[in-house]
Amino acid sequence: MIVGIHQPHFIPWVGYFDKMAKSDIFVLLDQVQLEKGSYMYRNRIVDVSGNVSYLTISADKHGYLDKSFKDIRVKDADVWMPKHLDMLKRAYGSCEYFGEIYPLVEELYQTPPETVCEFDIRSIELIASILEIRTKLVMQSTIPNVEEGKKNELVLNICKALGADGYLSGNGARKYTDENTFAQAGIMLRYQSITVPTYEQRGTQEFVGGLSILDMLFNVGAKETCRLFWDMVFQGNEFAREERCTT
Repeated sequence: MIVGIHQPHFIPWVGYFDKMAKSDIFVLLDQVQLEKGSYMYRNRIVDVSGNVSYLTISADKHGYLDKSFKDIRVKDADVWMPKHLDMLKRAYGSCEYFGEIYPLVEELYQTPPETVCEFDIRSIELIASILEIRTKLVMQSTIPNVEEGKKNELVLNICKALGADGYLSGNGARKYTDENTFAQAGIMLRYQSITVPTYEQRGTQEFVGGLSILDMLFNVGAKETCRLFWDMVFQGNEFAREERCTT
Protein backbone atom coordinates (compact mmCIF):
# COMPACT_ATOMS: atom_id res chain seq x y z
CA MET A 1 0.00 0.00 0.00
CA ILE A 2 1.39 3.36 -1.07
CA VAL A 3 0.85 6.37 1.17
CA GLY A 4 1.14 10.05 0.21
CA ILE A 5 1.13 12.77 2.86
CA HIS A 6 0.63 16.53 2.62
CA GLN A 7 -0.78 19.51 4.45
CA PRO A 8 -4.24 20.52 3.22
CA HIS A 9 -3.84 23.21 0.56
CA PHE A 10 -6.44 25.60 -0.82
CA ILE A 11 -7.60 24.63 -4.34
CA PRO A 12 -4.11 23.21 -5.02
CA TRP A 13 -2.05 23.05 -8.18
CA VAL A 14 -2.07 20.04 -10.47
CA GLY A 15 1.05 18.49 -8.90
CA TYR A 16 -0.74 18.10 -5.57
CA PHE A 17 -3.37 15.93 -7.21
CA ASP A 18 -0.72 13.94 -9.11
CA LYS A 19 0.70 12.86 -5.74
CA MET A 20 -2.78 12.01 -4.51
CA ALA A 21 -3.66 9.94 -7.58
CA LYS A 22 -0.46 7.90 -7.26
CA SER A 23 -1.23 6.97 -3.65
CA ASP A 24 -3.59 4.36 -2.24
CA ILE A 25 -4.12 6.52 0.85
CA PHE A 26 -3.49 10.26 0.94
CA VAL A 27 -3.08 11.68 4.43
CA LEU A 28 -3.99 15.30 5.10
CA LEU A 29 -1.89 16.75 7.93
CA ASP A 30 -4.56 18.59 9.87
CA GLN A 31 -2.63 18.58 13.17
CA VAL A 32 0.47 20.44 12.03
CA GLN A 33 0.98 24.18 12.43
CA LEU A 34 -0.23 26.71 9.91
CA GLU A 35 2.71 27.94 7.82
CA LYS A 36 2.53 31.68 7.20
CA GLY A 37 2.66 32.62 3.53
CA SER A 38 1.95 29.04 2.44
CA TYR A 39 -0.69 27.55 0.17
CA MET A 40 -2.50 26.28 3.26
CA TYR A 41 -4.71 29.39 3.08
CA ARG A 42 -4.20 30.92 -0.35
CA ASN A 43 -3.47 30.12 -3.98
CA ARG A 44 -2.64 31.84 -7.23
CA ILE A 45 -4.64 32.63 -10.34
CA VAL A 46 -4.03 34.82 -13.38
CA ASP A 47 -6.15 37.96 -13.25
CA VAL A 48 -7.86 39.75 -16.11
CA SER A 49 -4.67 41.75 -16.81
CA GLY A 50 -2.57 38.63 -17.09
CA ASN A 51 -0.90 39.15 -13.73
CA VAL A 52 -0.67 36.65 -10.89
CA SER A 53 -3.13 37.34 -8.06
CA TYR A 54 -3.95 35.51 -4.86
CA LEU A 55 -7.21 34.09 -3.59
CA THR A 56 -6.66 34.33 0.17
CA ILE A 57 -8.70 32.91 3.02
CA SER A 58 -8.80 35.30 5.95
CA ALA A 59 -7.62 33.36 8.99
CA ASP A 60 -7.52 34.16 12.67
CA LYS A 61 -3.78 33.77 13.22
CA HIS A 62 -3.83 34.77 16.89
CA GLY A 63 -1.76 32.17 18.73
CA TYR A 64 -1.51 30.02 15.60
CA LEU A 65 1.86 28.56 16.63
CA ASP A 66 0.16 26.91 19.60
CA LYS A 67 -2.72 25.45 17.56
CA SER A 68 -3.27 22.60 15.16
CA PHE A 69 -4.18 23.65 11.65
CA LYS A 70 -7.60 22.06 12.03
CA ASP A 71 -8.35 24.57 14.79
CA ILE A 72 -7.44 27.74 12.86
CA ARG A 73 -10.71 29.56 12.37
CA VAL A 74 -11.65 31.75 9.43
CA LYS A 75 -12.67 35.36 9.87
CA ASP A 76 -14.62 37.81 7.73
CA ALA A 77 -16.04 35.07 5.50
CA ASP A 78 -18.76 37.48 4.40
CA VAL A 79 -16.00 39.63 2.87
CA TRP A 80 -13.48 37.24 1.31
CA MET A 81 -15.90 34.64 -0.03
CA PRO A 82 -17.80 37.01 -2.37
CA LYS A 83 -14.49 38.70 -3.18
CA HIS A 84 -13.06 35.38 -4.40
CA LEU A 85 -16.05 34.75 -6.62
CA ASP A 86 -15.87 38.27 -8.04
CA MET A 87 -12.14 37.83 -8.77
CA LEU A 88 -12.84 34.57 -10.59
CA LYS A 89 -15.62 36.14 -12.64
CA ARG A 90 -13.39 39.01 -13.73
CA ALA A 91 -10.36 36.78 -14.34
CA TYR A 92 -12.03 33.94 -16.23
CA GLY A 93 -15.46 35.20 -17.26
CA SER A 94 -14.45 35.39 -20.91
CA CYS A 95 -13.04 31.84 -20.97
CA GLU A 96 -14.89 29.29 -23.09
CA TYR A 97 -15.41 26.94 -20.14
CA PHE A 98 -16.39 29.49 -17.53
CA GLY A 99 -20.04 28.41 -17.69
CA GLU A 100 -19.06 24.80 -17.04
CA ILE A 101 -16.66 25.35 -14.14
CA TYR A 102 -17.94 28.42 -12.31
CA PRO A 103 -21.16 26.80 -10.95
CA LEU A 104 -19.06 24.05 -9.38
CA VAL A 105 -16.82 26.60 -7.69
CA GLU A 106 -19.77 28.76 -6.69
CA GLU A 107 -21.32 25.79 -4.88
CA LEU A 108 -18.10 25.43 -2.88
CA TYR A 109 -18.65 28.96 -1.58
CA GLN A 110 -22.31 28.56 -0.64
CA THR A 111 -21.65 27.58 2.99
CA PRO A 112 -19.20 29.64 5.09
CA PRO A 113 -16.65 27.36 6.77
CA GLU A 114 -15.71 27.52 10.43
CA THR A 115 -12.05 26.68 9.87
CA VAL A 116 -9.47 27.15 7.13
CA CYS A 117 -8.77 23.41 7.11
CA GLU A 118 -12.44 22.66 6.52
CA PHE A 119 -12.54 24.89 3.47
CA ASP A 120 -9.27 23.50 2.12
CA ILE A 121 -10.60 19.96 2.37
CA ARG A 122 -13.83 20.93 0.66
CA SER A 123 -11.83 22.41 -2.22
CA ILE A 124 -9.61 19.32 -2.45
CA GLU A 125 -12.61 16.98 -2.51
CA LEU A 126 -14.27 19.06 -5.24
CA ILE A 127 -11.23 18.89 -7.54
CA ALA A 128 -10.59 15.22 -6.78
CA SER A 129 -14.17 14.53 -7.85
CA ILE A 130 -13.76 16.47 -11.10
CA LEU A 131 -10.52 14.60 -11.85
CA GLU A 132 -12.11 11.25 -10.92
CA ILE A 133 -9.44 10.43 -8.35
CA ARG A 134 -10.48 7.49 -6.19
CA THR A 135 -7.69 7.64 -3.62
CA LYS A 136 -8.86 7.39 -0.01
CA LEU A 137 -8.39 10.64 1.94
CA VAL A 138 -7.52 10.29 5.61
CA MET A 139 -7.13 13.02 8.21
CA GLN A 140 -4.01 12.79 10.35
CA SER A 141 -6.16 13.41 13.43
CA THR A 142 -8.18 10.23 12.78
CA ILE A 143 -5.22 7.82 12.61
CA PRO A 144 -4.83 5.90 15.89
CA ASN A 145 -1.51 5.08 17.53
CA VAL A 146 0.60 7.63 15.69
CA GLU A 147 3.61 8.72 17.72
CA GLU A 148 4.40 12.42 17.68
CA GLY A 149 7.32 13.72 15.70
CA LYS A 150 8.39 16.33 13.19
CA LYS A 151 8.99 16.06 9.48
CA ASN A 152 10.78 12.77 8.71
CA GLU A 153 9.81 11.19 12.02
CA LEU A 154 6.13 12.16 11.75
CA VAL A 155 5.88 10.92 8.16
CA LEU A 156 7.53 7.62 9.04
CA ASN A 157 5.26 7.15 12.07
CA ILE A 158 2.15 7.74 9.94
CA CYS A 159 3.35 5.25 7.33
CA LYS A 160 3.96 2.65 10.04
CA ALA A 161 0.56 3.25 11.64
CA LEU A 162 -1.16 2.71 8.29
CA GLY A 163 0.85 -0.36 7.40
CA ALA A 164 2.39 1.23 4.30
CA ASP A 165 4.97 -0.60 2.23
CA GLY A 166 5.56 2.42 0.00
CA TYR A 167 5.77 6.17 0.60
CA LEU A 168 5.55 8.76 -2.18
CA SER A 169 7.39 11.90 -1.14
CA GLY A 170 7.48 15.32 -2.72
CA ASN A 171 10.89 16.43 -3.95
CA GLY A 172 10.98 19.31 -1.51
CA ALA A 173 11.28 16.83 1.37
CA ARG A 174 14.64 15.46 0.20
CA LYS A 175 16.52 17.91 2.42
CA TYR A 176 15.11 16.50 5.65
CA THR A 177 14.24 12.89 4.74
CA ASP A 178 16.37 10.21 6.36
CA GLU A 179 16.10 7.54 3.69
CA ASN A 180 17.73 4.87 5.87
CA THR A 181 14.88 4.97 8.40
CA PHE A 182 12.38 4.07 5.68
CA ALA A 183 14.56 1.23 4.43
CA GLN A 184 14.95 -0.11 7.97
CA ALA A 185 11.16 -0.04 8.39
CA GLY A 186 10.66 -1.97 5.14
CA ILE A 187 9.00 0.99 3.43
CA MET A 188 9.97 1.74 -0.16
CA LEU A 189 10.62 5.47 -0.52
CA ARG A 190 10.14 7.16 -3.88
CA TYR A 191 10.17 10.83 -4.87
CA GLN A 192 7.44 12.26 -7.03
CA SER A 193 8.25 12.35 -10.74
CA ILE A 194 6.16 14.89 -12.62
CA THR A 195 6.15 16.69 -15.95
CA VAL A 196 3.64 19.49 -15.56
CA PRO A 197 1.41 19.89 -18.62
CA THR A 198 1.04 23.24 -20.36
CA TYR A 199 -2.13 24.42 -22.02
CA GLU A 200 -3.52 27.43 -23.84
CA GLN A 201 -3.64 30.04 -21.09
CA ARG A 202 -5.78 33.12 -21.59
CA GLY A 203 -4.20 36.54 -21.14
CA THR A 204 -0.53 35.64 -20.59
CA GLN A 205 2.47 36.41 -22.77
CA GLU A 206 4.28 33.33 -21.50
CA PHE A 207 2.83 30.30 -19.75
CA VAL A 208 2.59 30.72 -15.98
CA GLY A 209 2.94 27.46 -14.06
CA GLY A 210 2.27 26.54 -10.45
CA LEU A 211 -1.19 28.10 -10.35
CA SER A 212 -4.29 26.70 -8.72
CA ILE A 213 -5.75 23.99 -10.93
CA LEU A 214 -8.72 26.34 -11.38
CA ASP A 215 -6.68 28.11 -14.07
CA MET A 216 -6.45 24.94 -16.13
CA LEU A 217 -10.12 24.10 -15.59
CA PHE A 218 -11.36 27.51 -16.69
CA ASN A 219 -9.05 27.61 -19.70
CA VAL A 220 -9.54 24.12 -21.14
CA GLY A 221 -12.56 22.63 -19.33
CA ALA A 222 -13.04 19.54 -17.19
CA LYS A 223 -12.67 16.93 -19.95
CA GLU A 224 -9.37 18.25 -21.30
CA THR A 225 -8.05 18.91 -17.79
CA CYS A 226 -8.74 15.26 -16.94
CA ARG A 227 -6.96 14.10 -20.08
CA LEU A 228 -3.90 16.26 -19.41
CA PHE A 229 -3.90 15.26 -15.76
CA TRP A 230 -4.06 11.49 -16.27
CA ASP A 231 -1.50 11.63 -19.10
CA MET A 232 0.82 13.34 -16.59
CA VAL A 233 0.06 10.79 -13.86
CA PHE A 234 0.79 7.80 -16.06
CA GLN A 235 4.07 9.30 -17.29
CA GLY A 236 5.42 8.94 -13.74
CA ASN A 237 5.84 5.34 -12.61
CA GLU A 238 7.58 5.78 -9.26
CA PHE A 239 6.67 2.36 -7.90
CA ALA A 240 6.58 0.47 -11.22
CA ARG A 241 3.06 -0.75 -10.53
CA GLU A 242 1.18 -2.42 -13.33
CA GLU A 243 -2.25 -1.59 -11.93
CA ARG A 244 -2.58 1.90 -10.52
CA CYS A 245 -4.19 5.27 -10.99
CA THR A 246 -7.33 3.90 -12.64
CA THR A 247 -10.25 6.21 -13.24
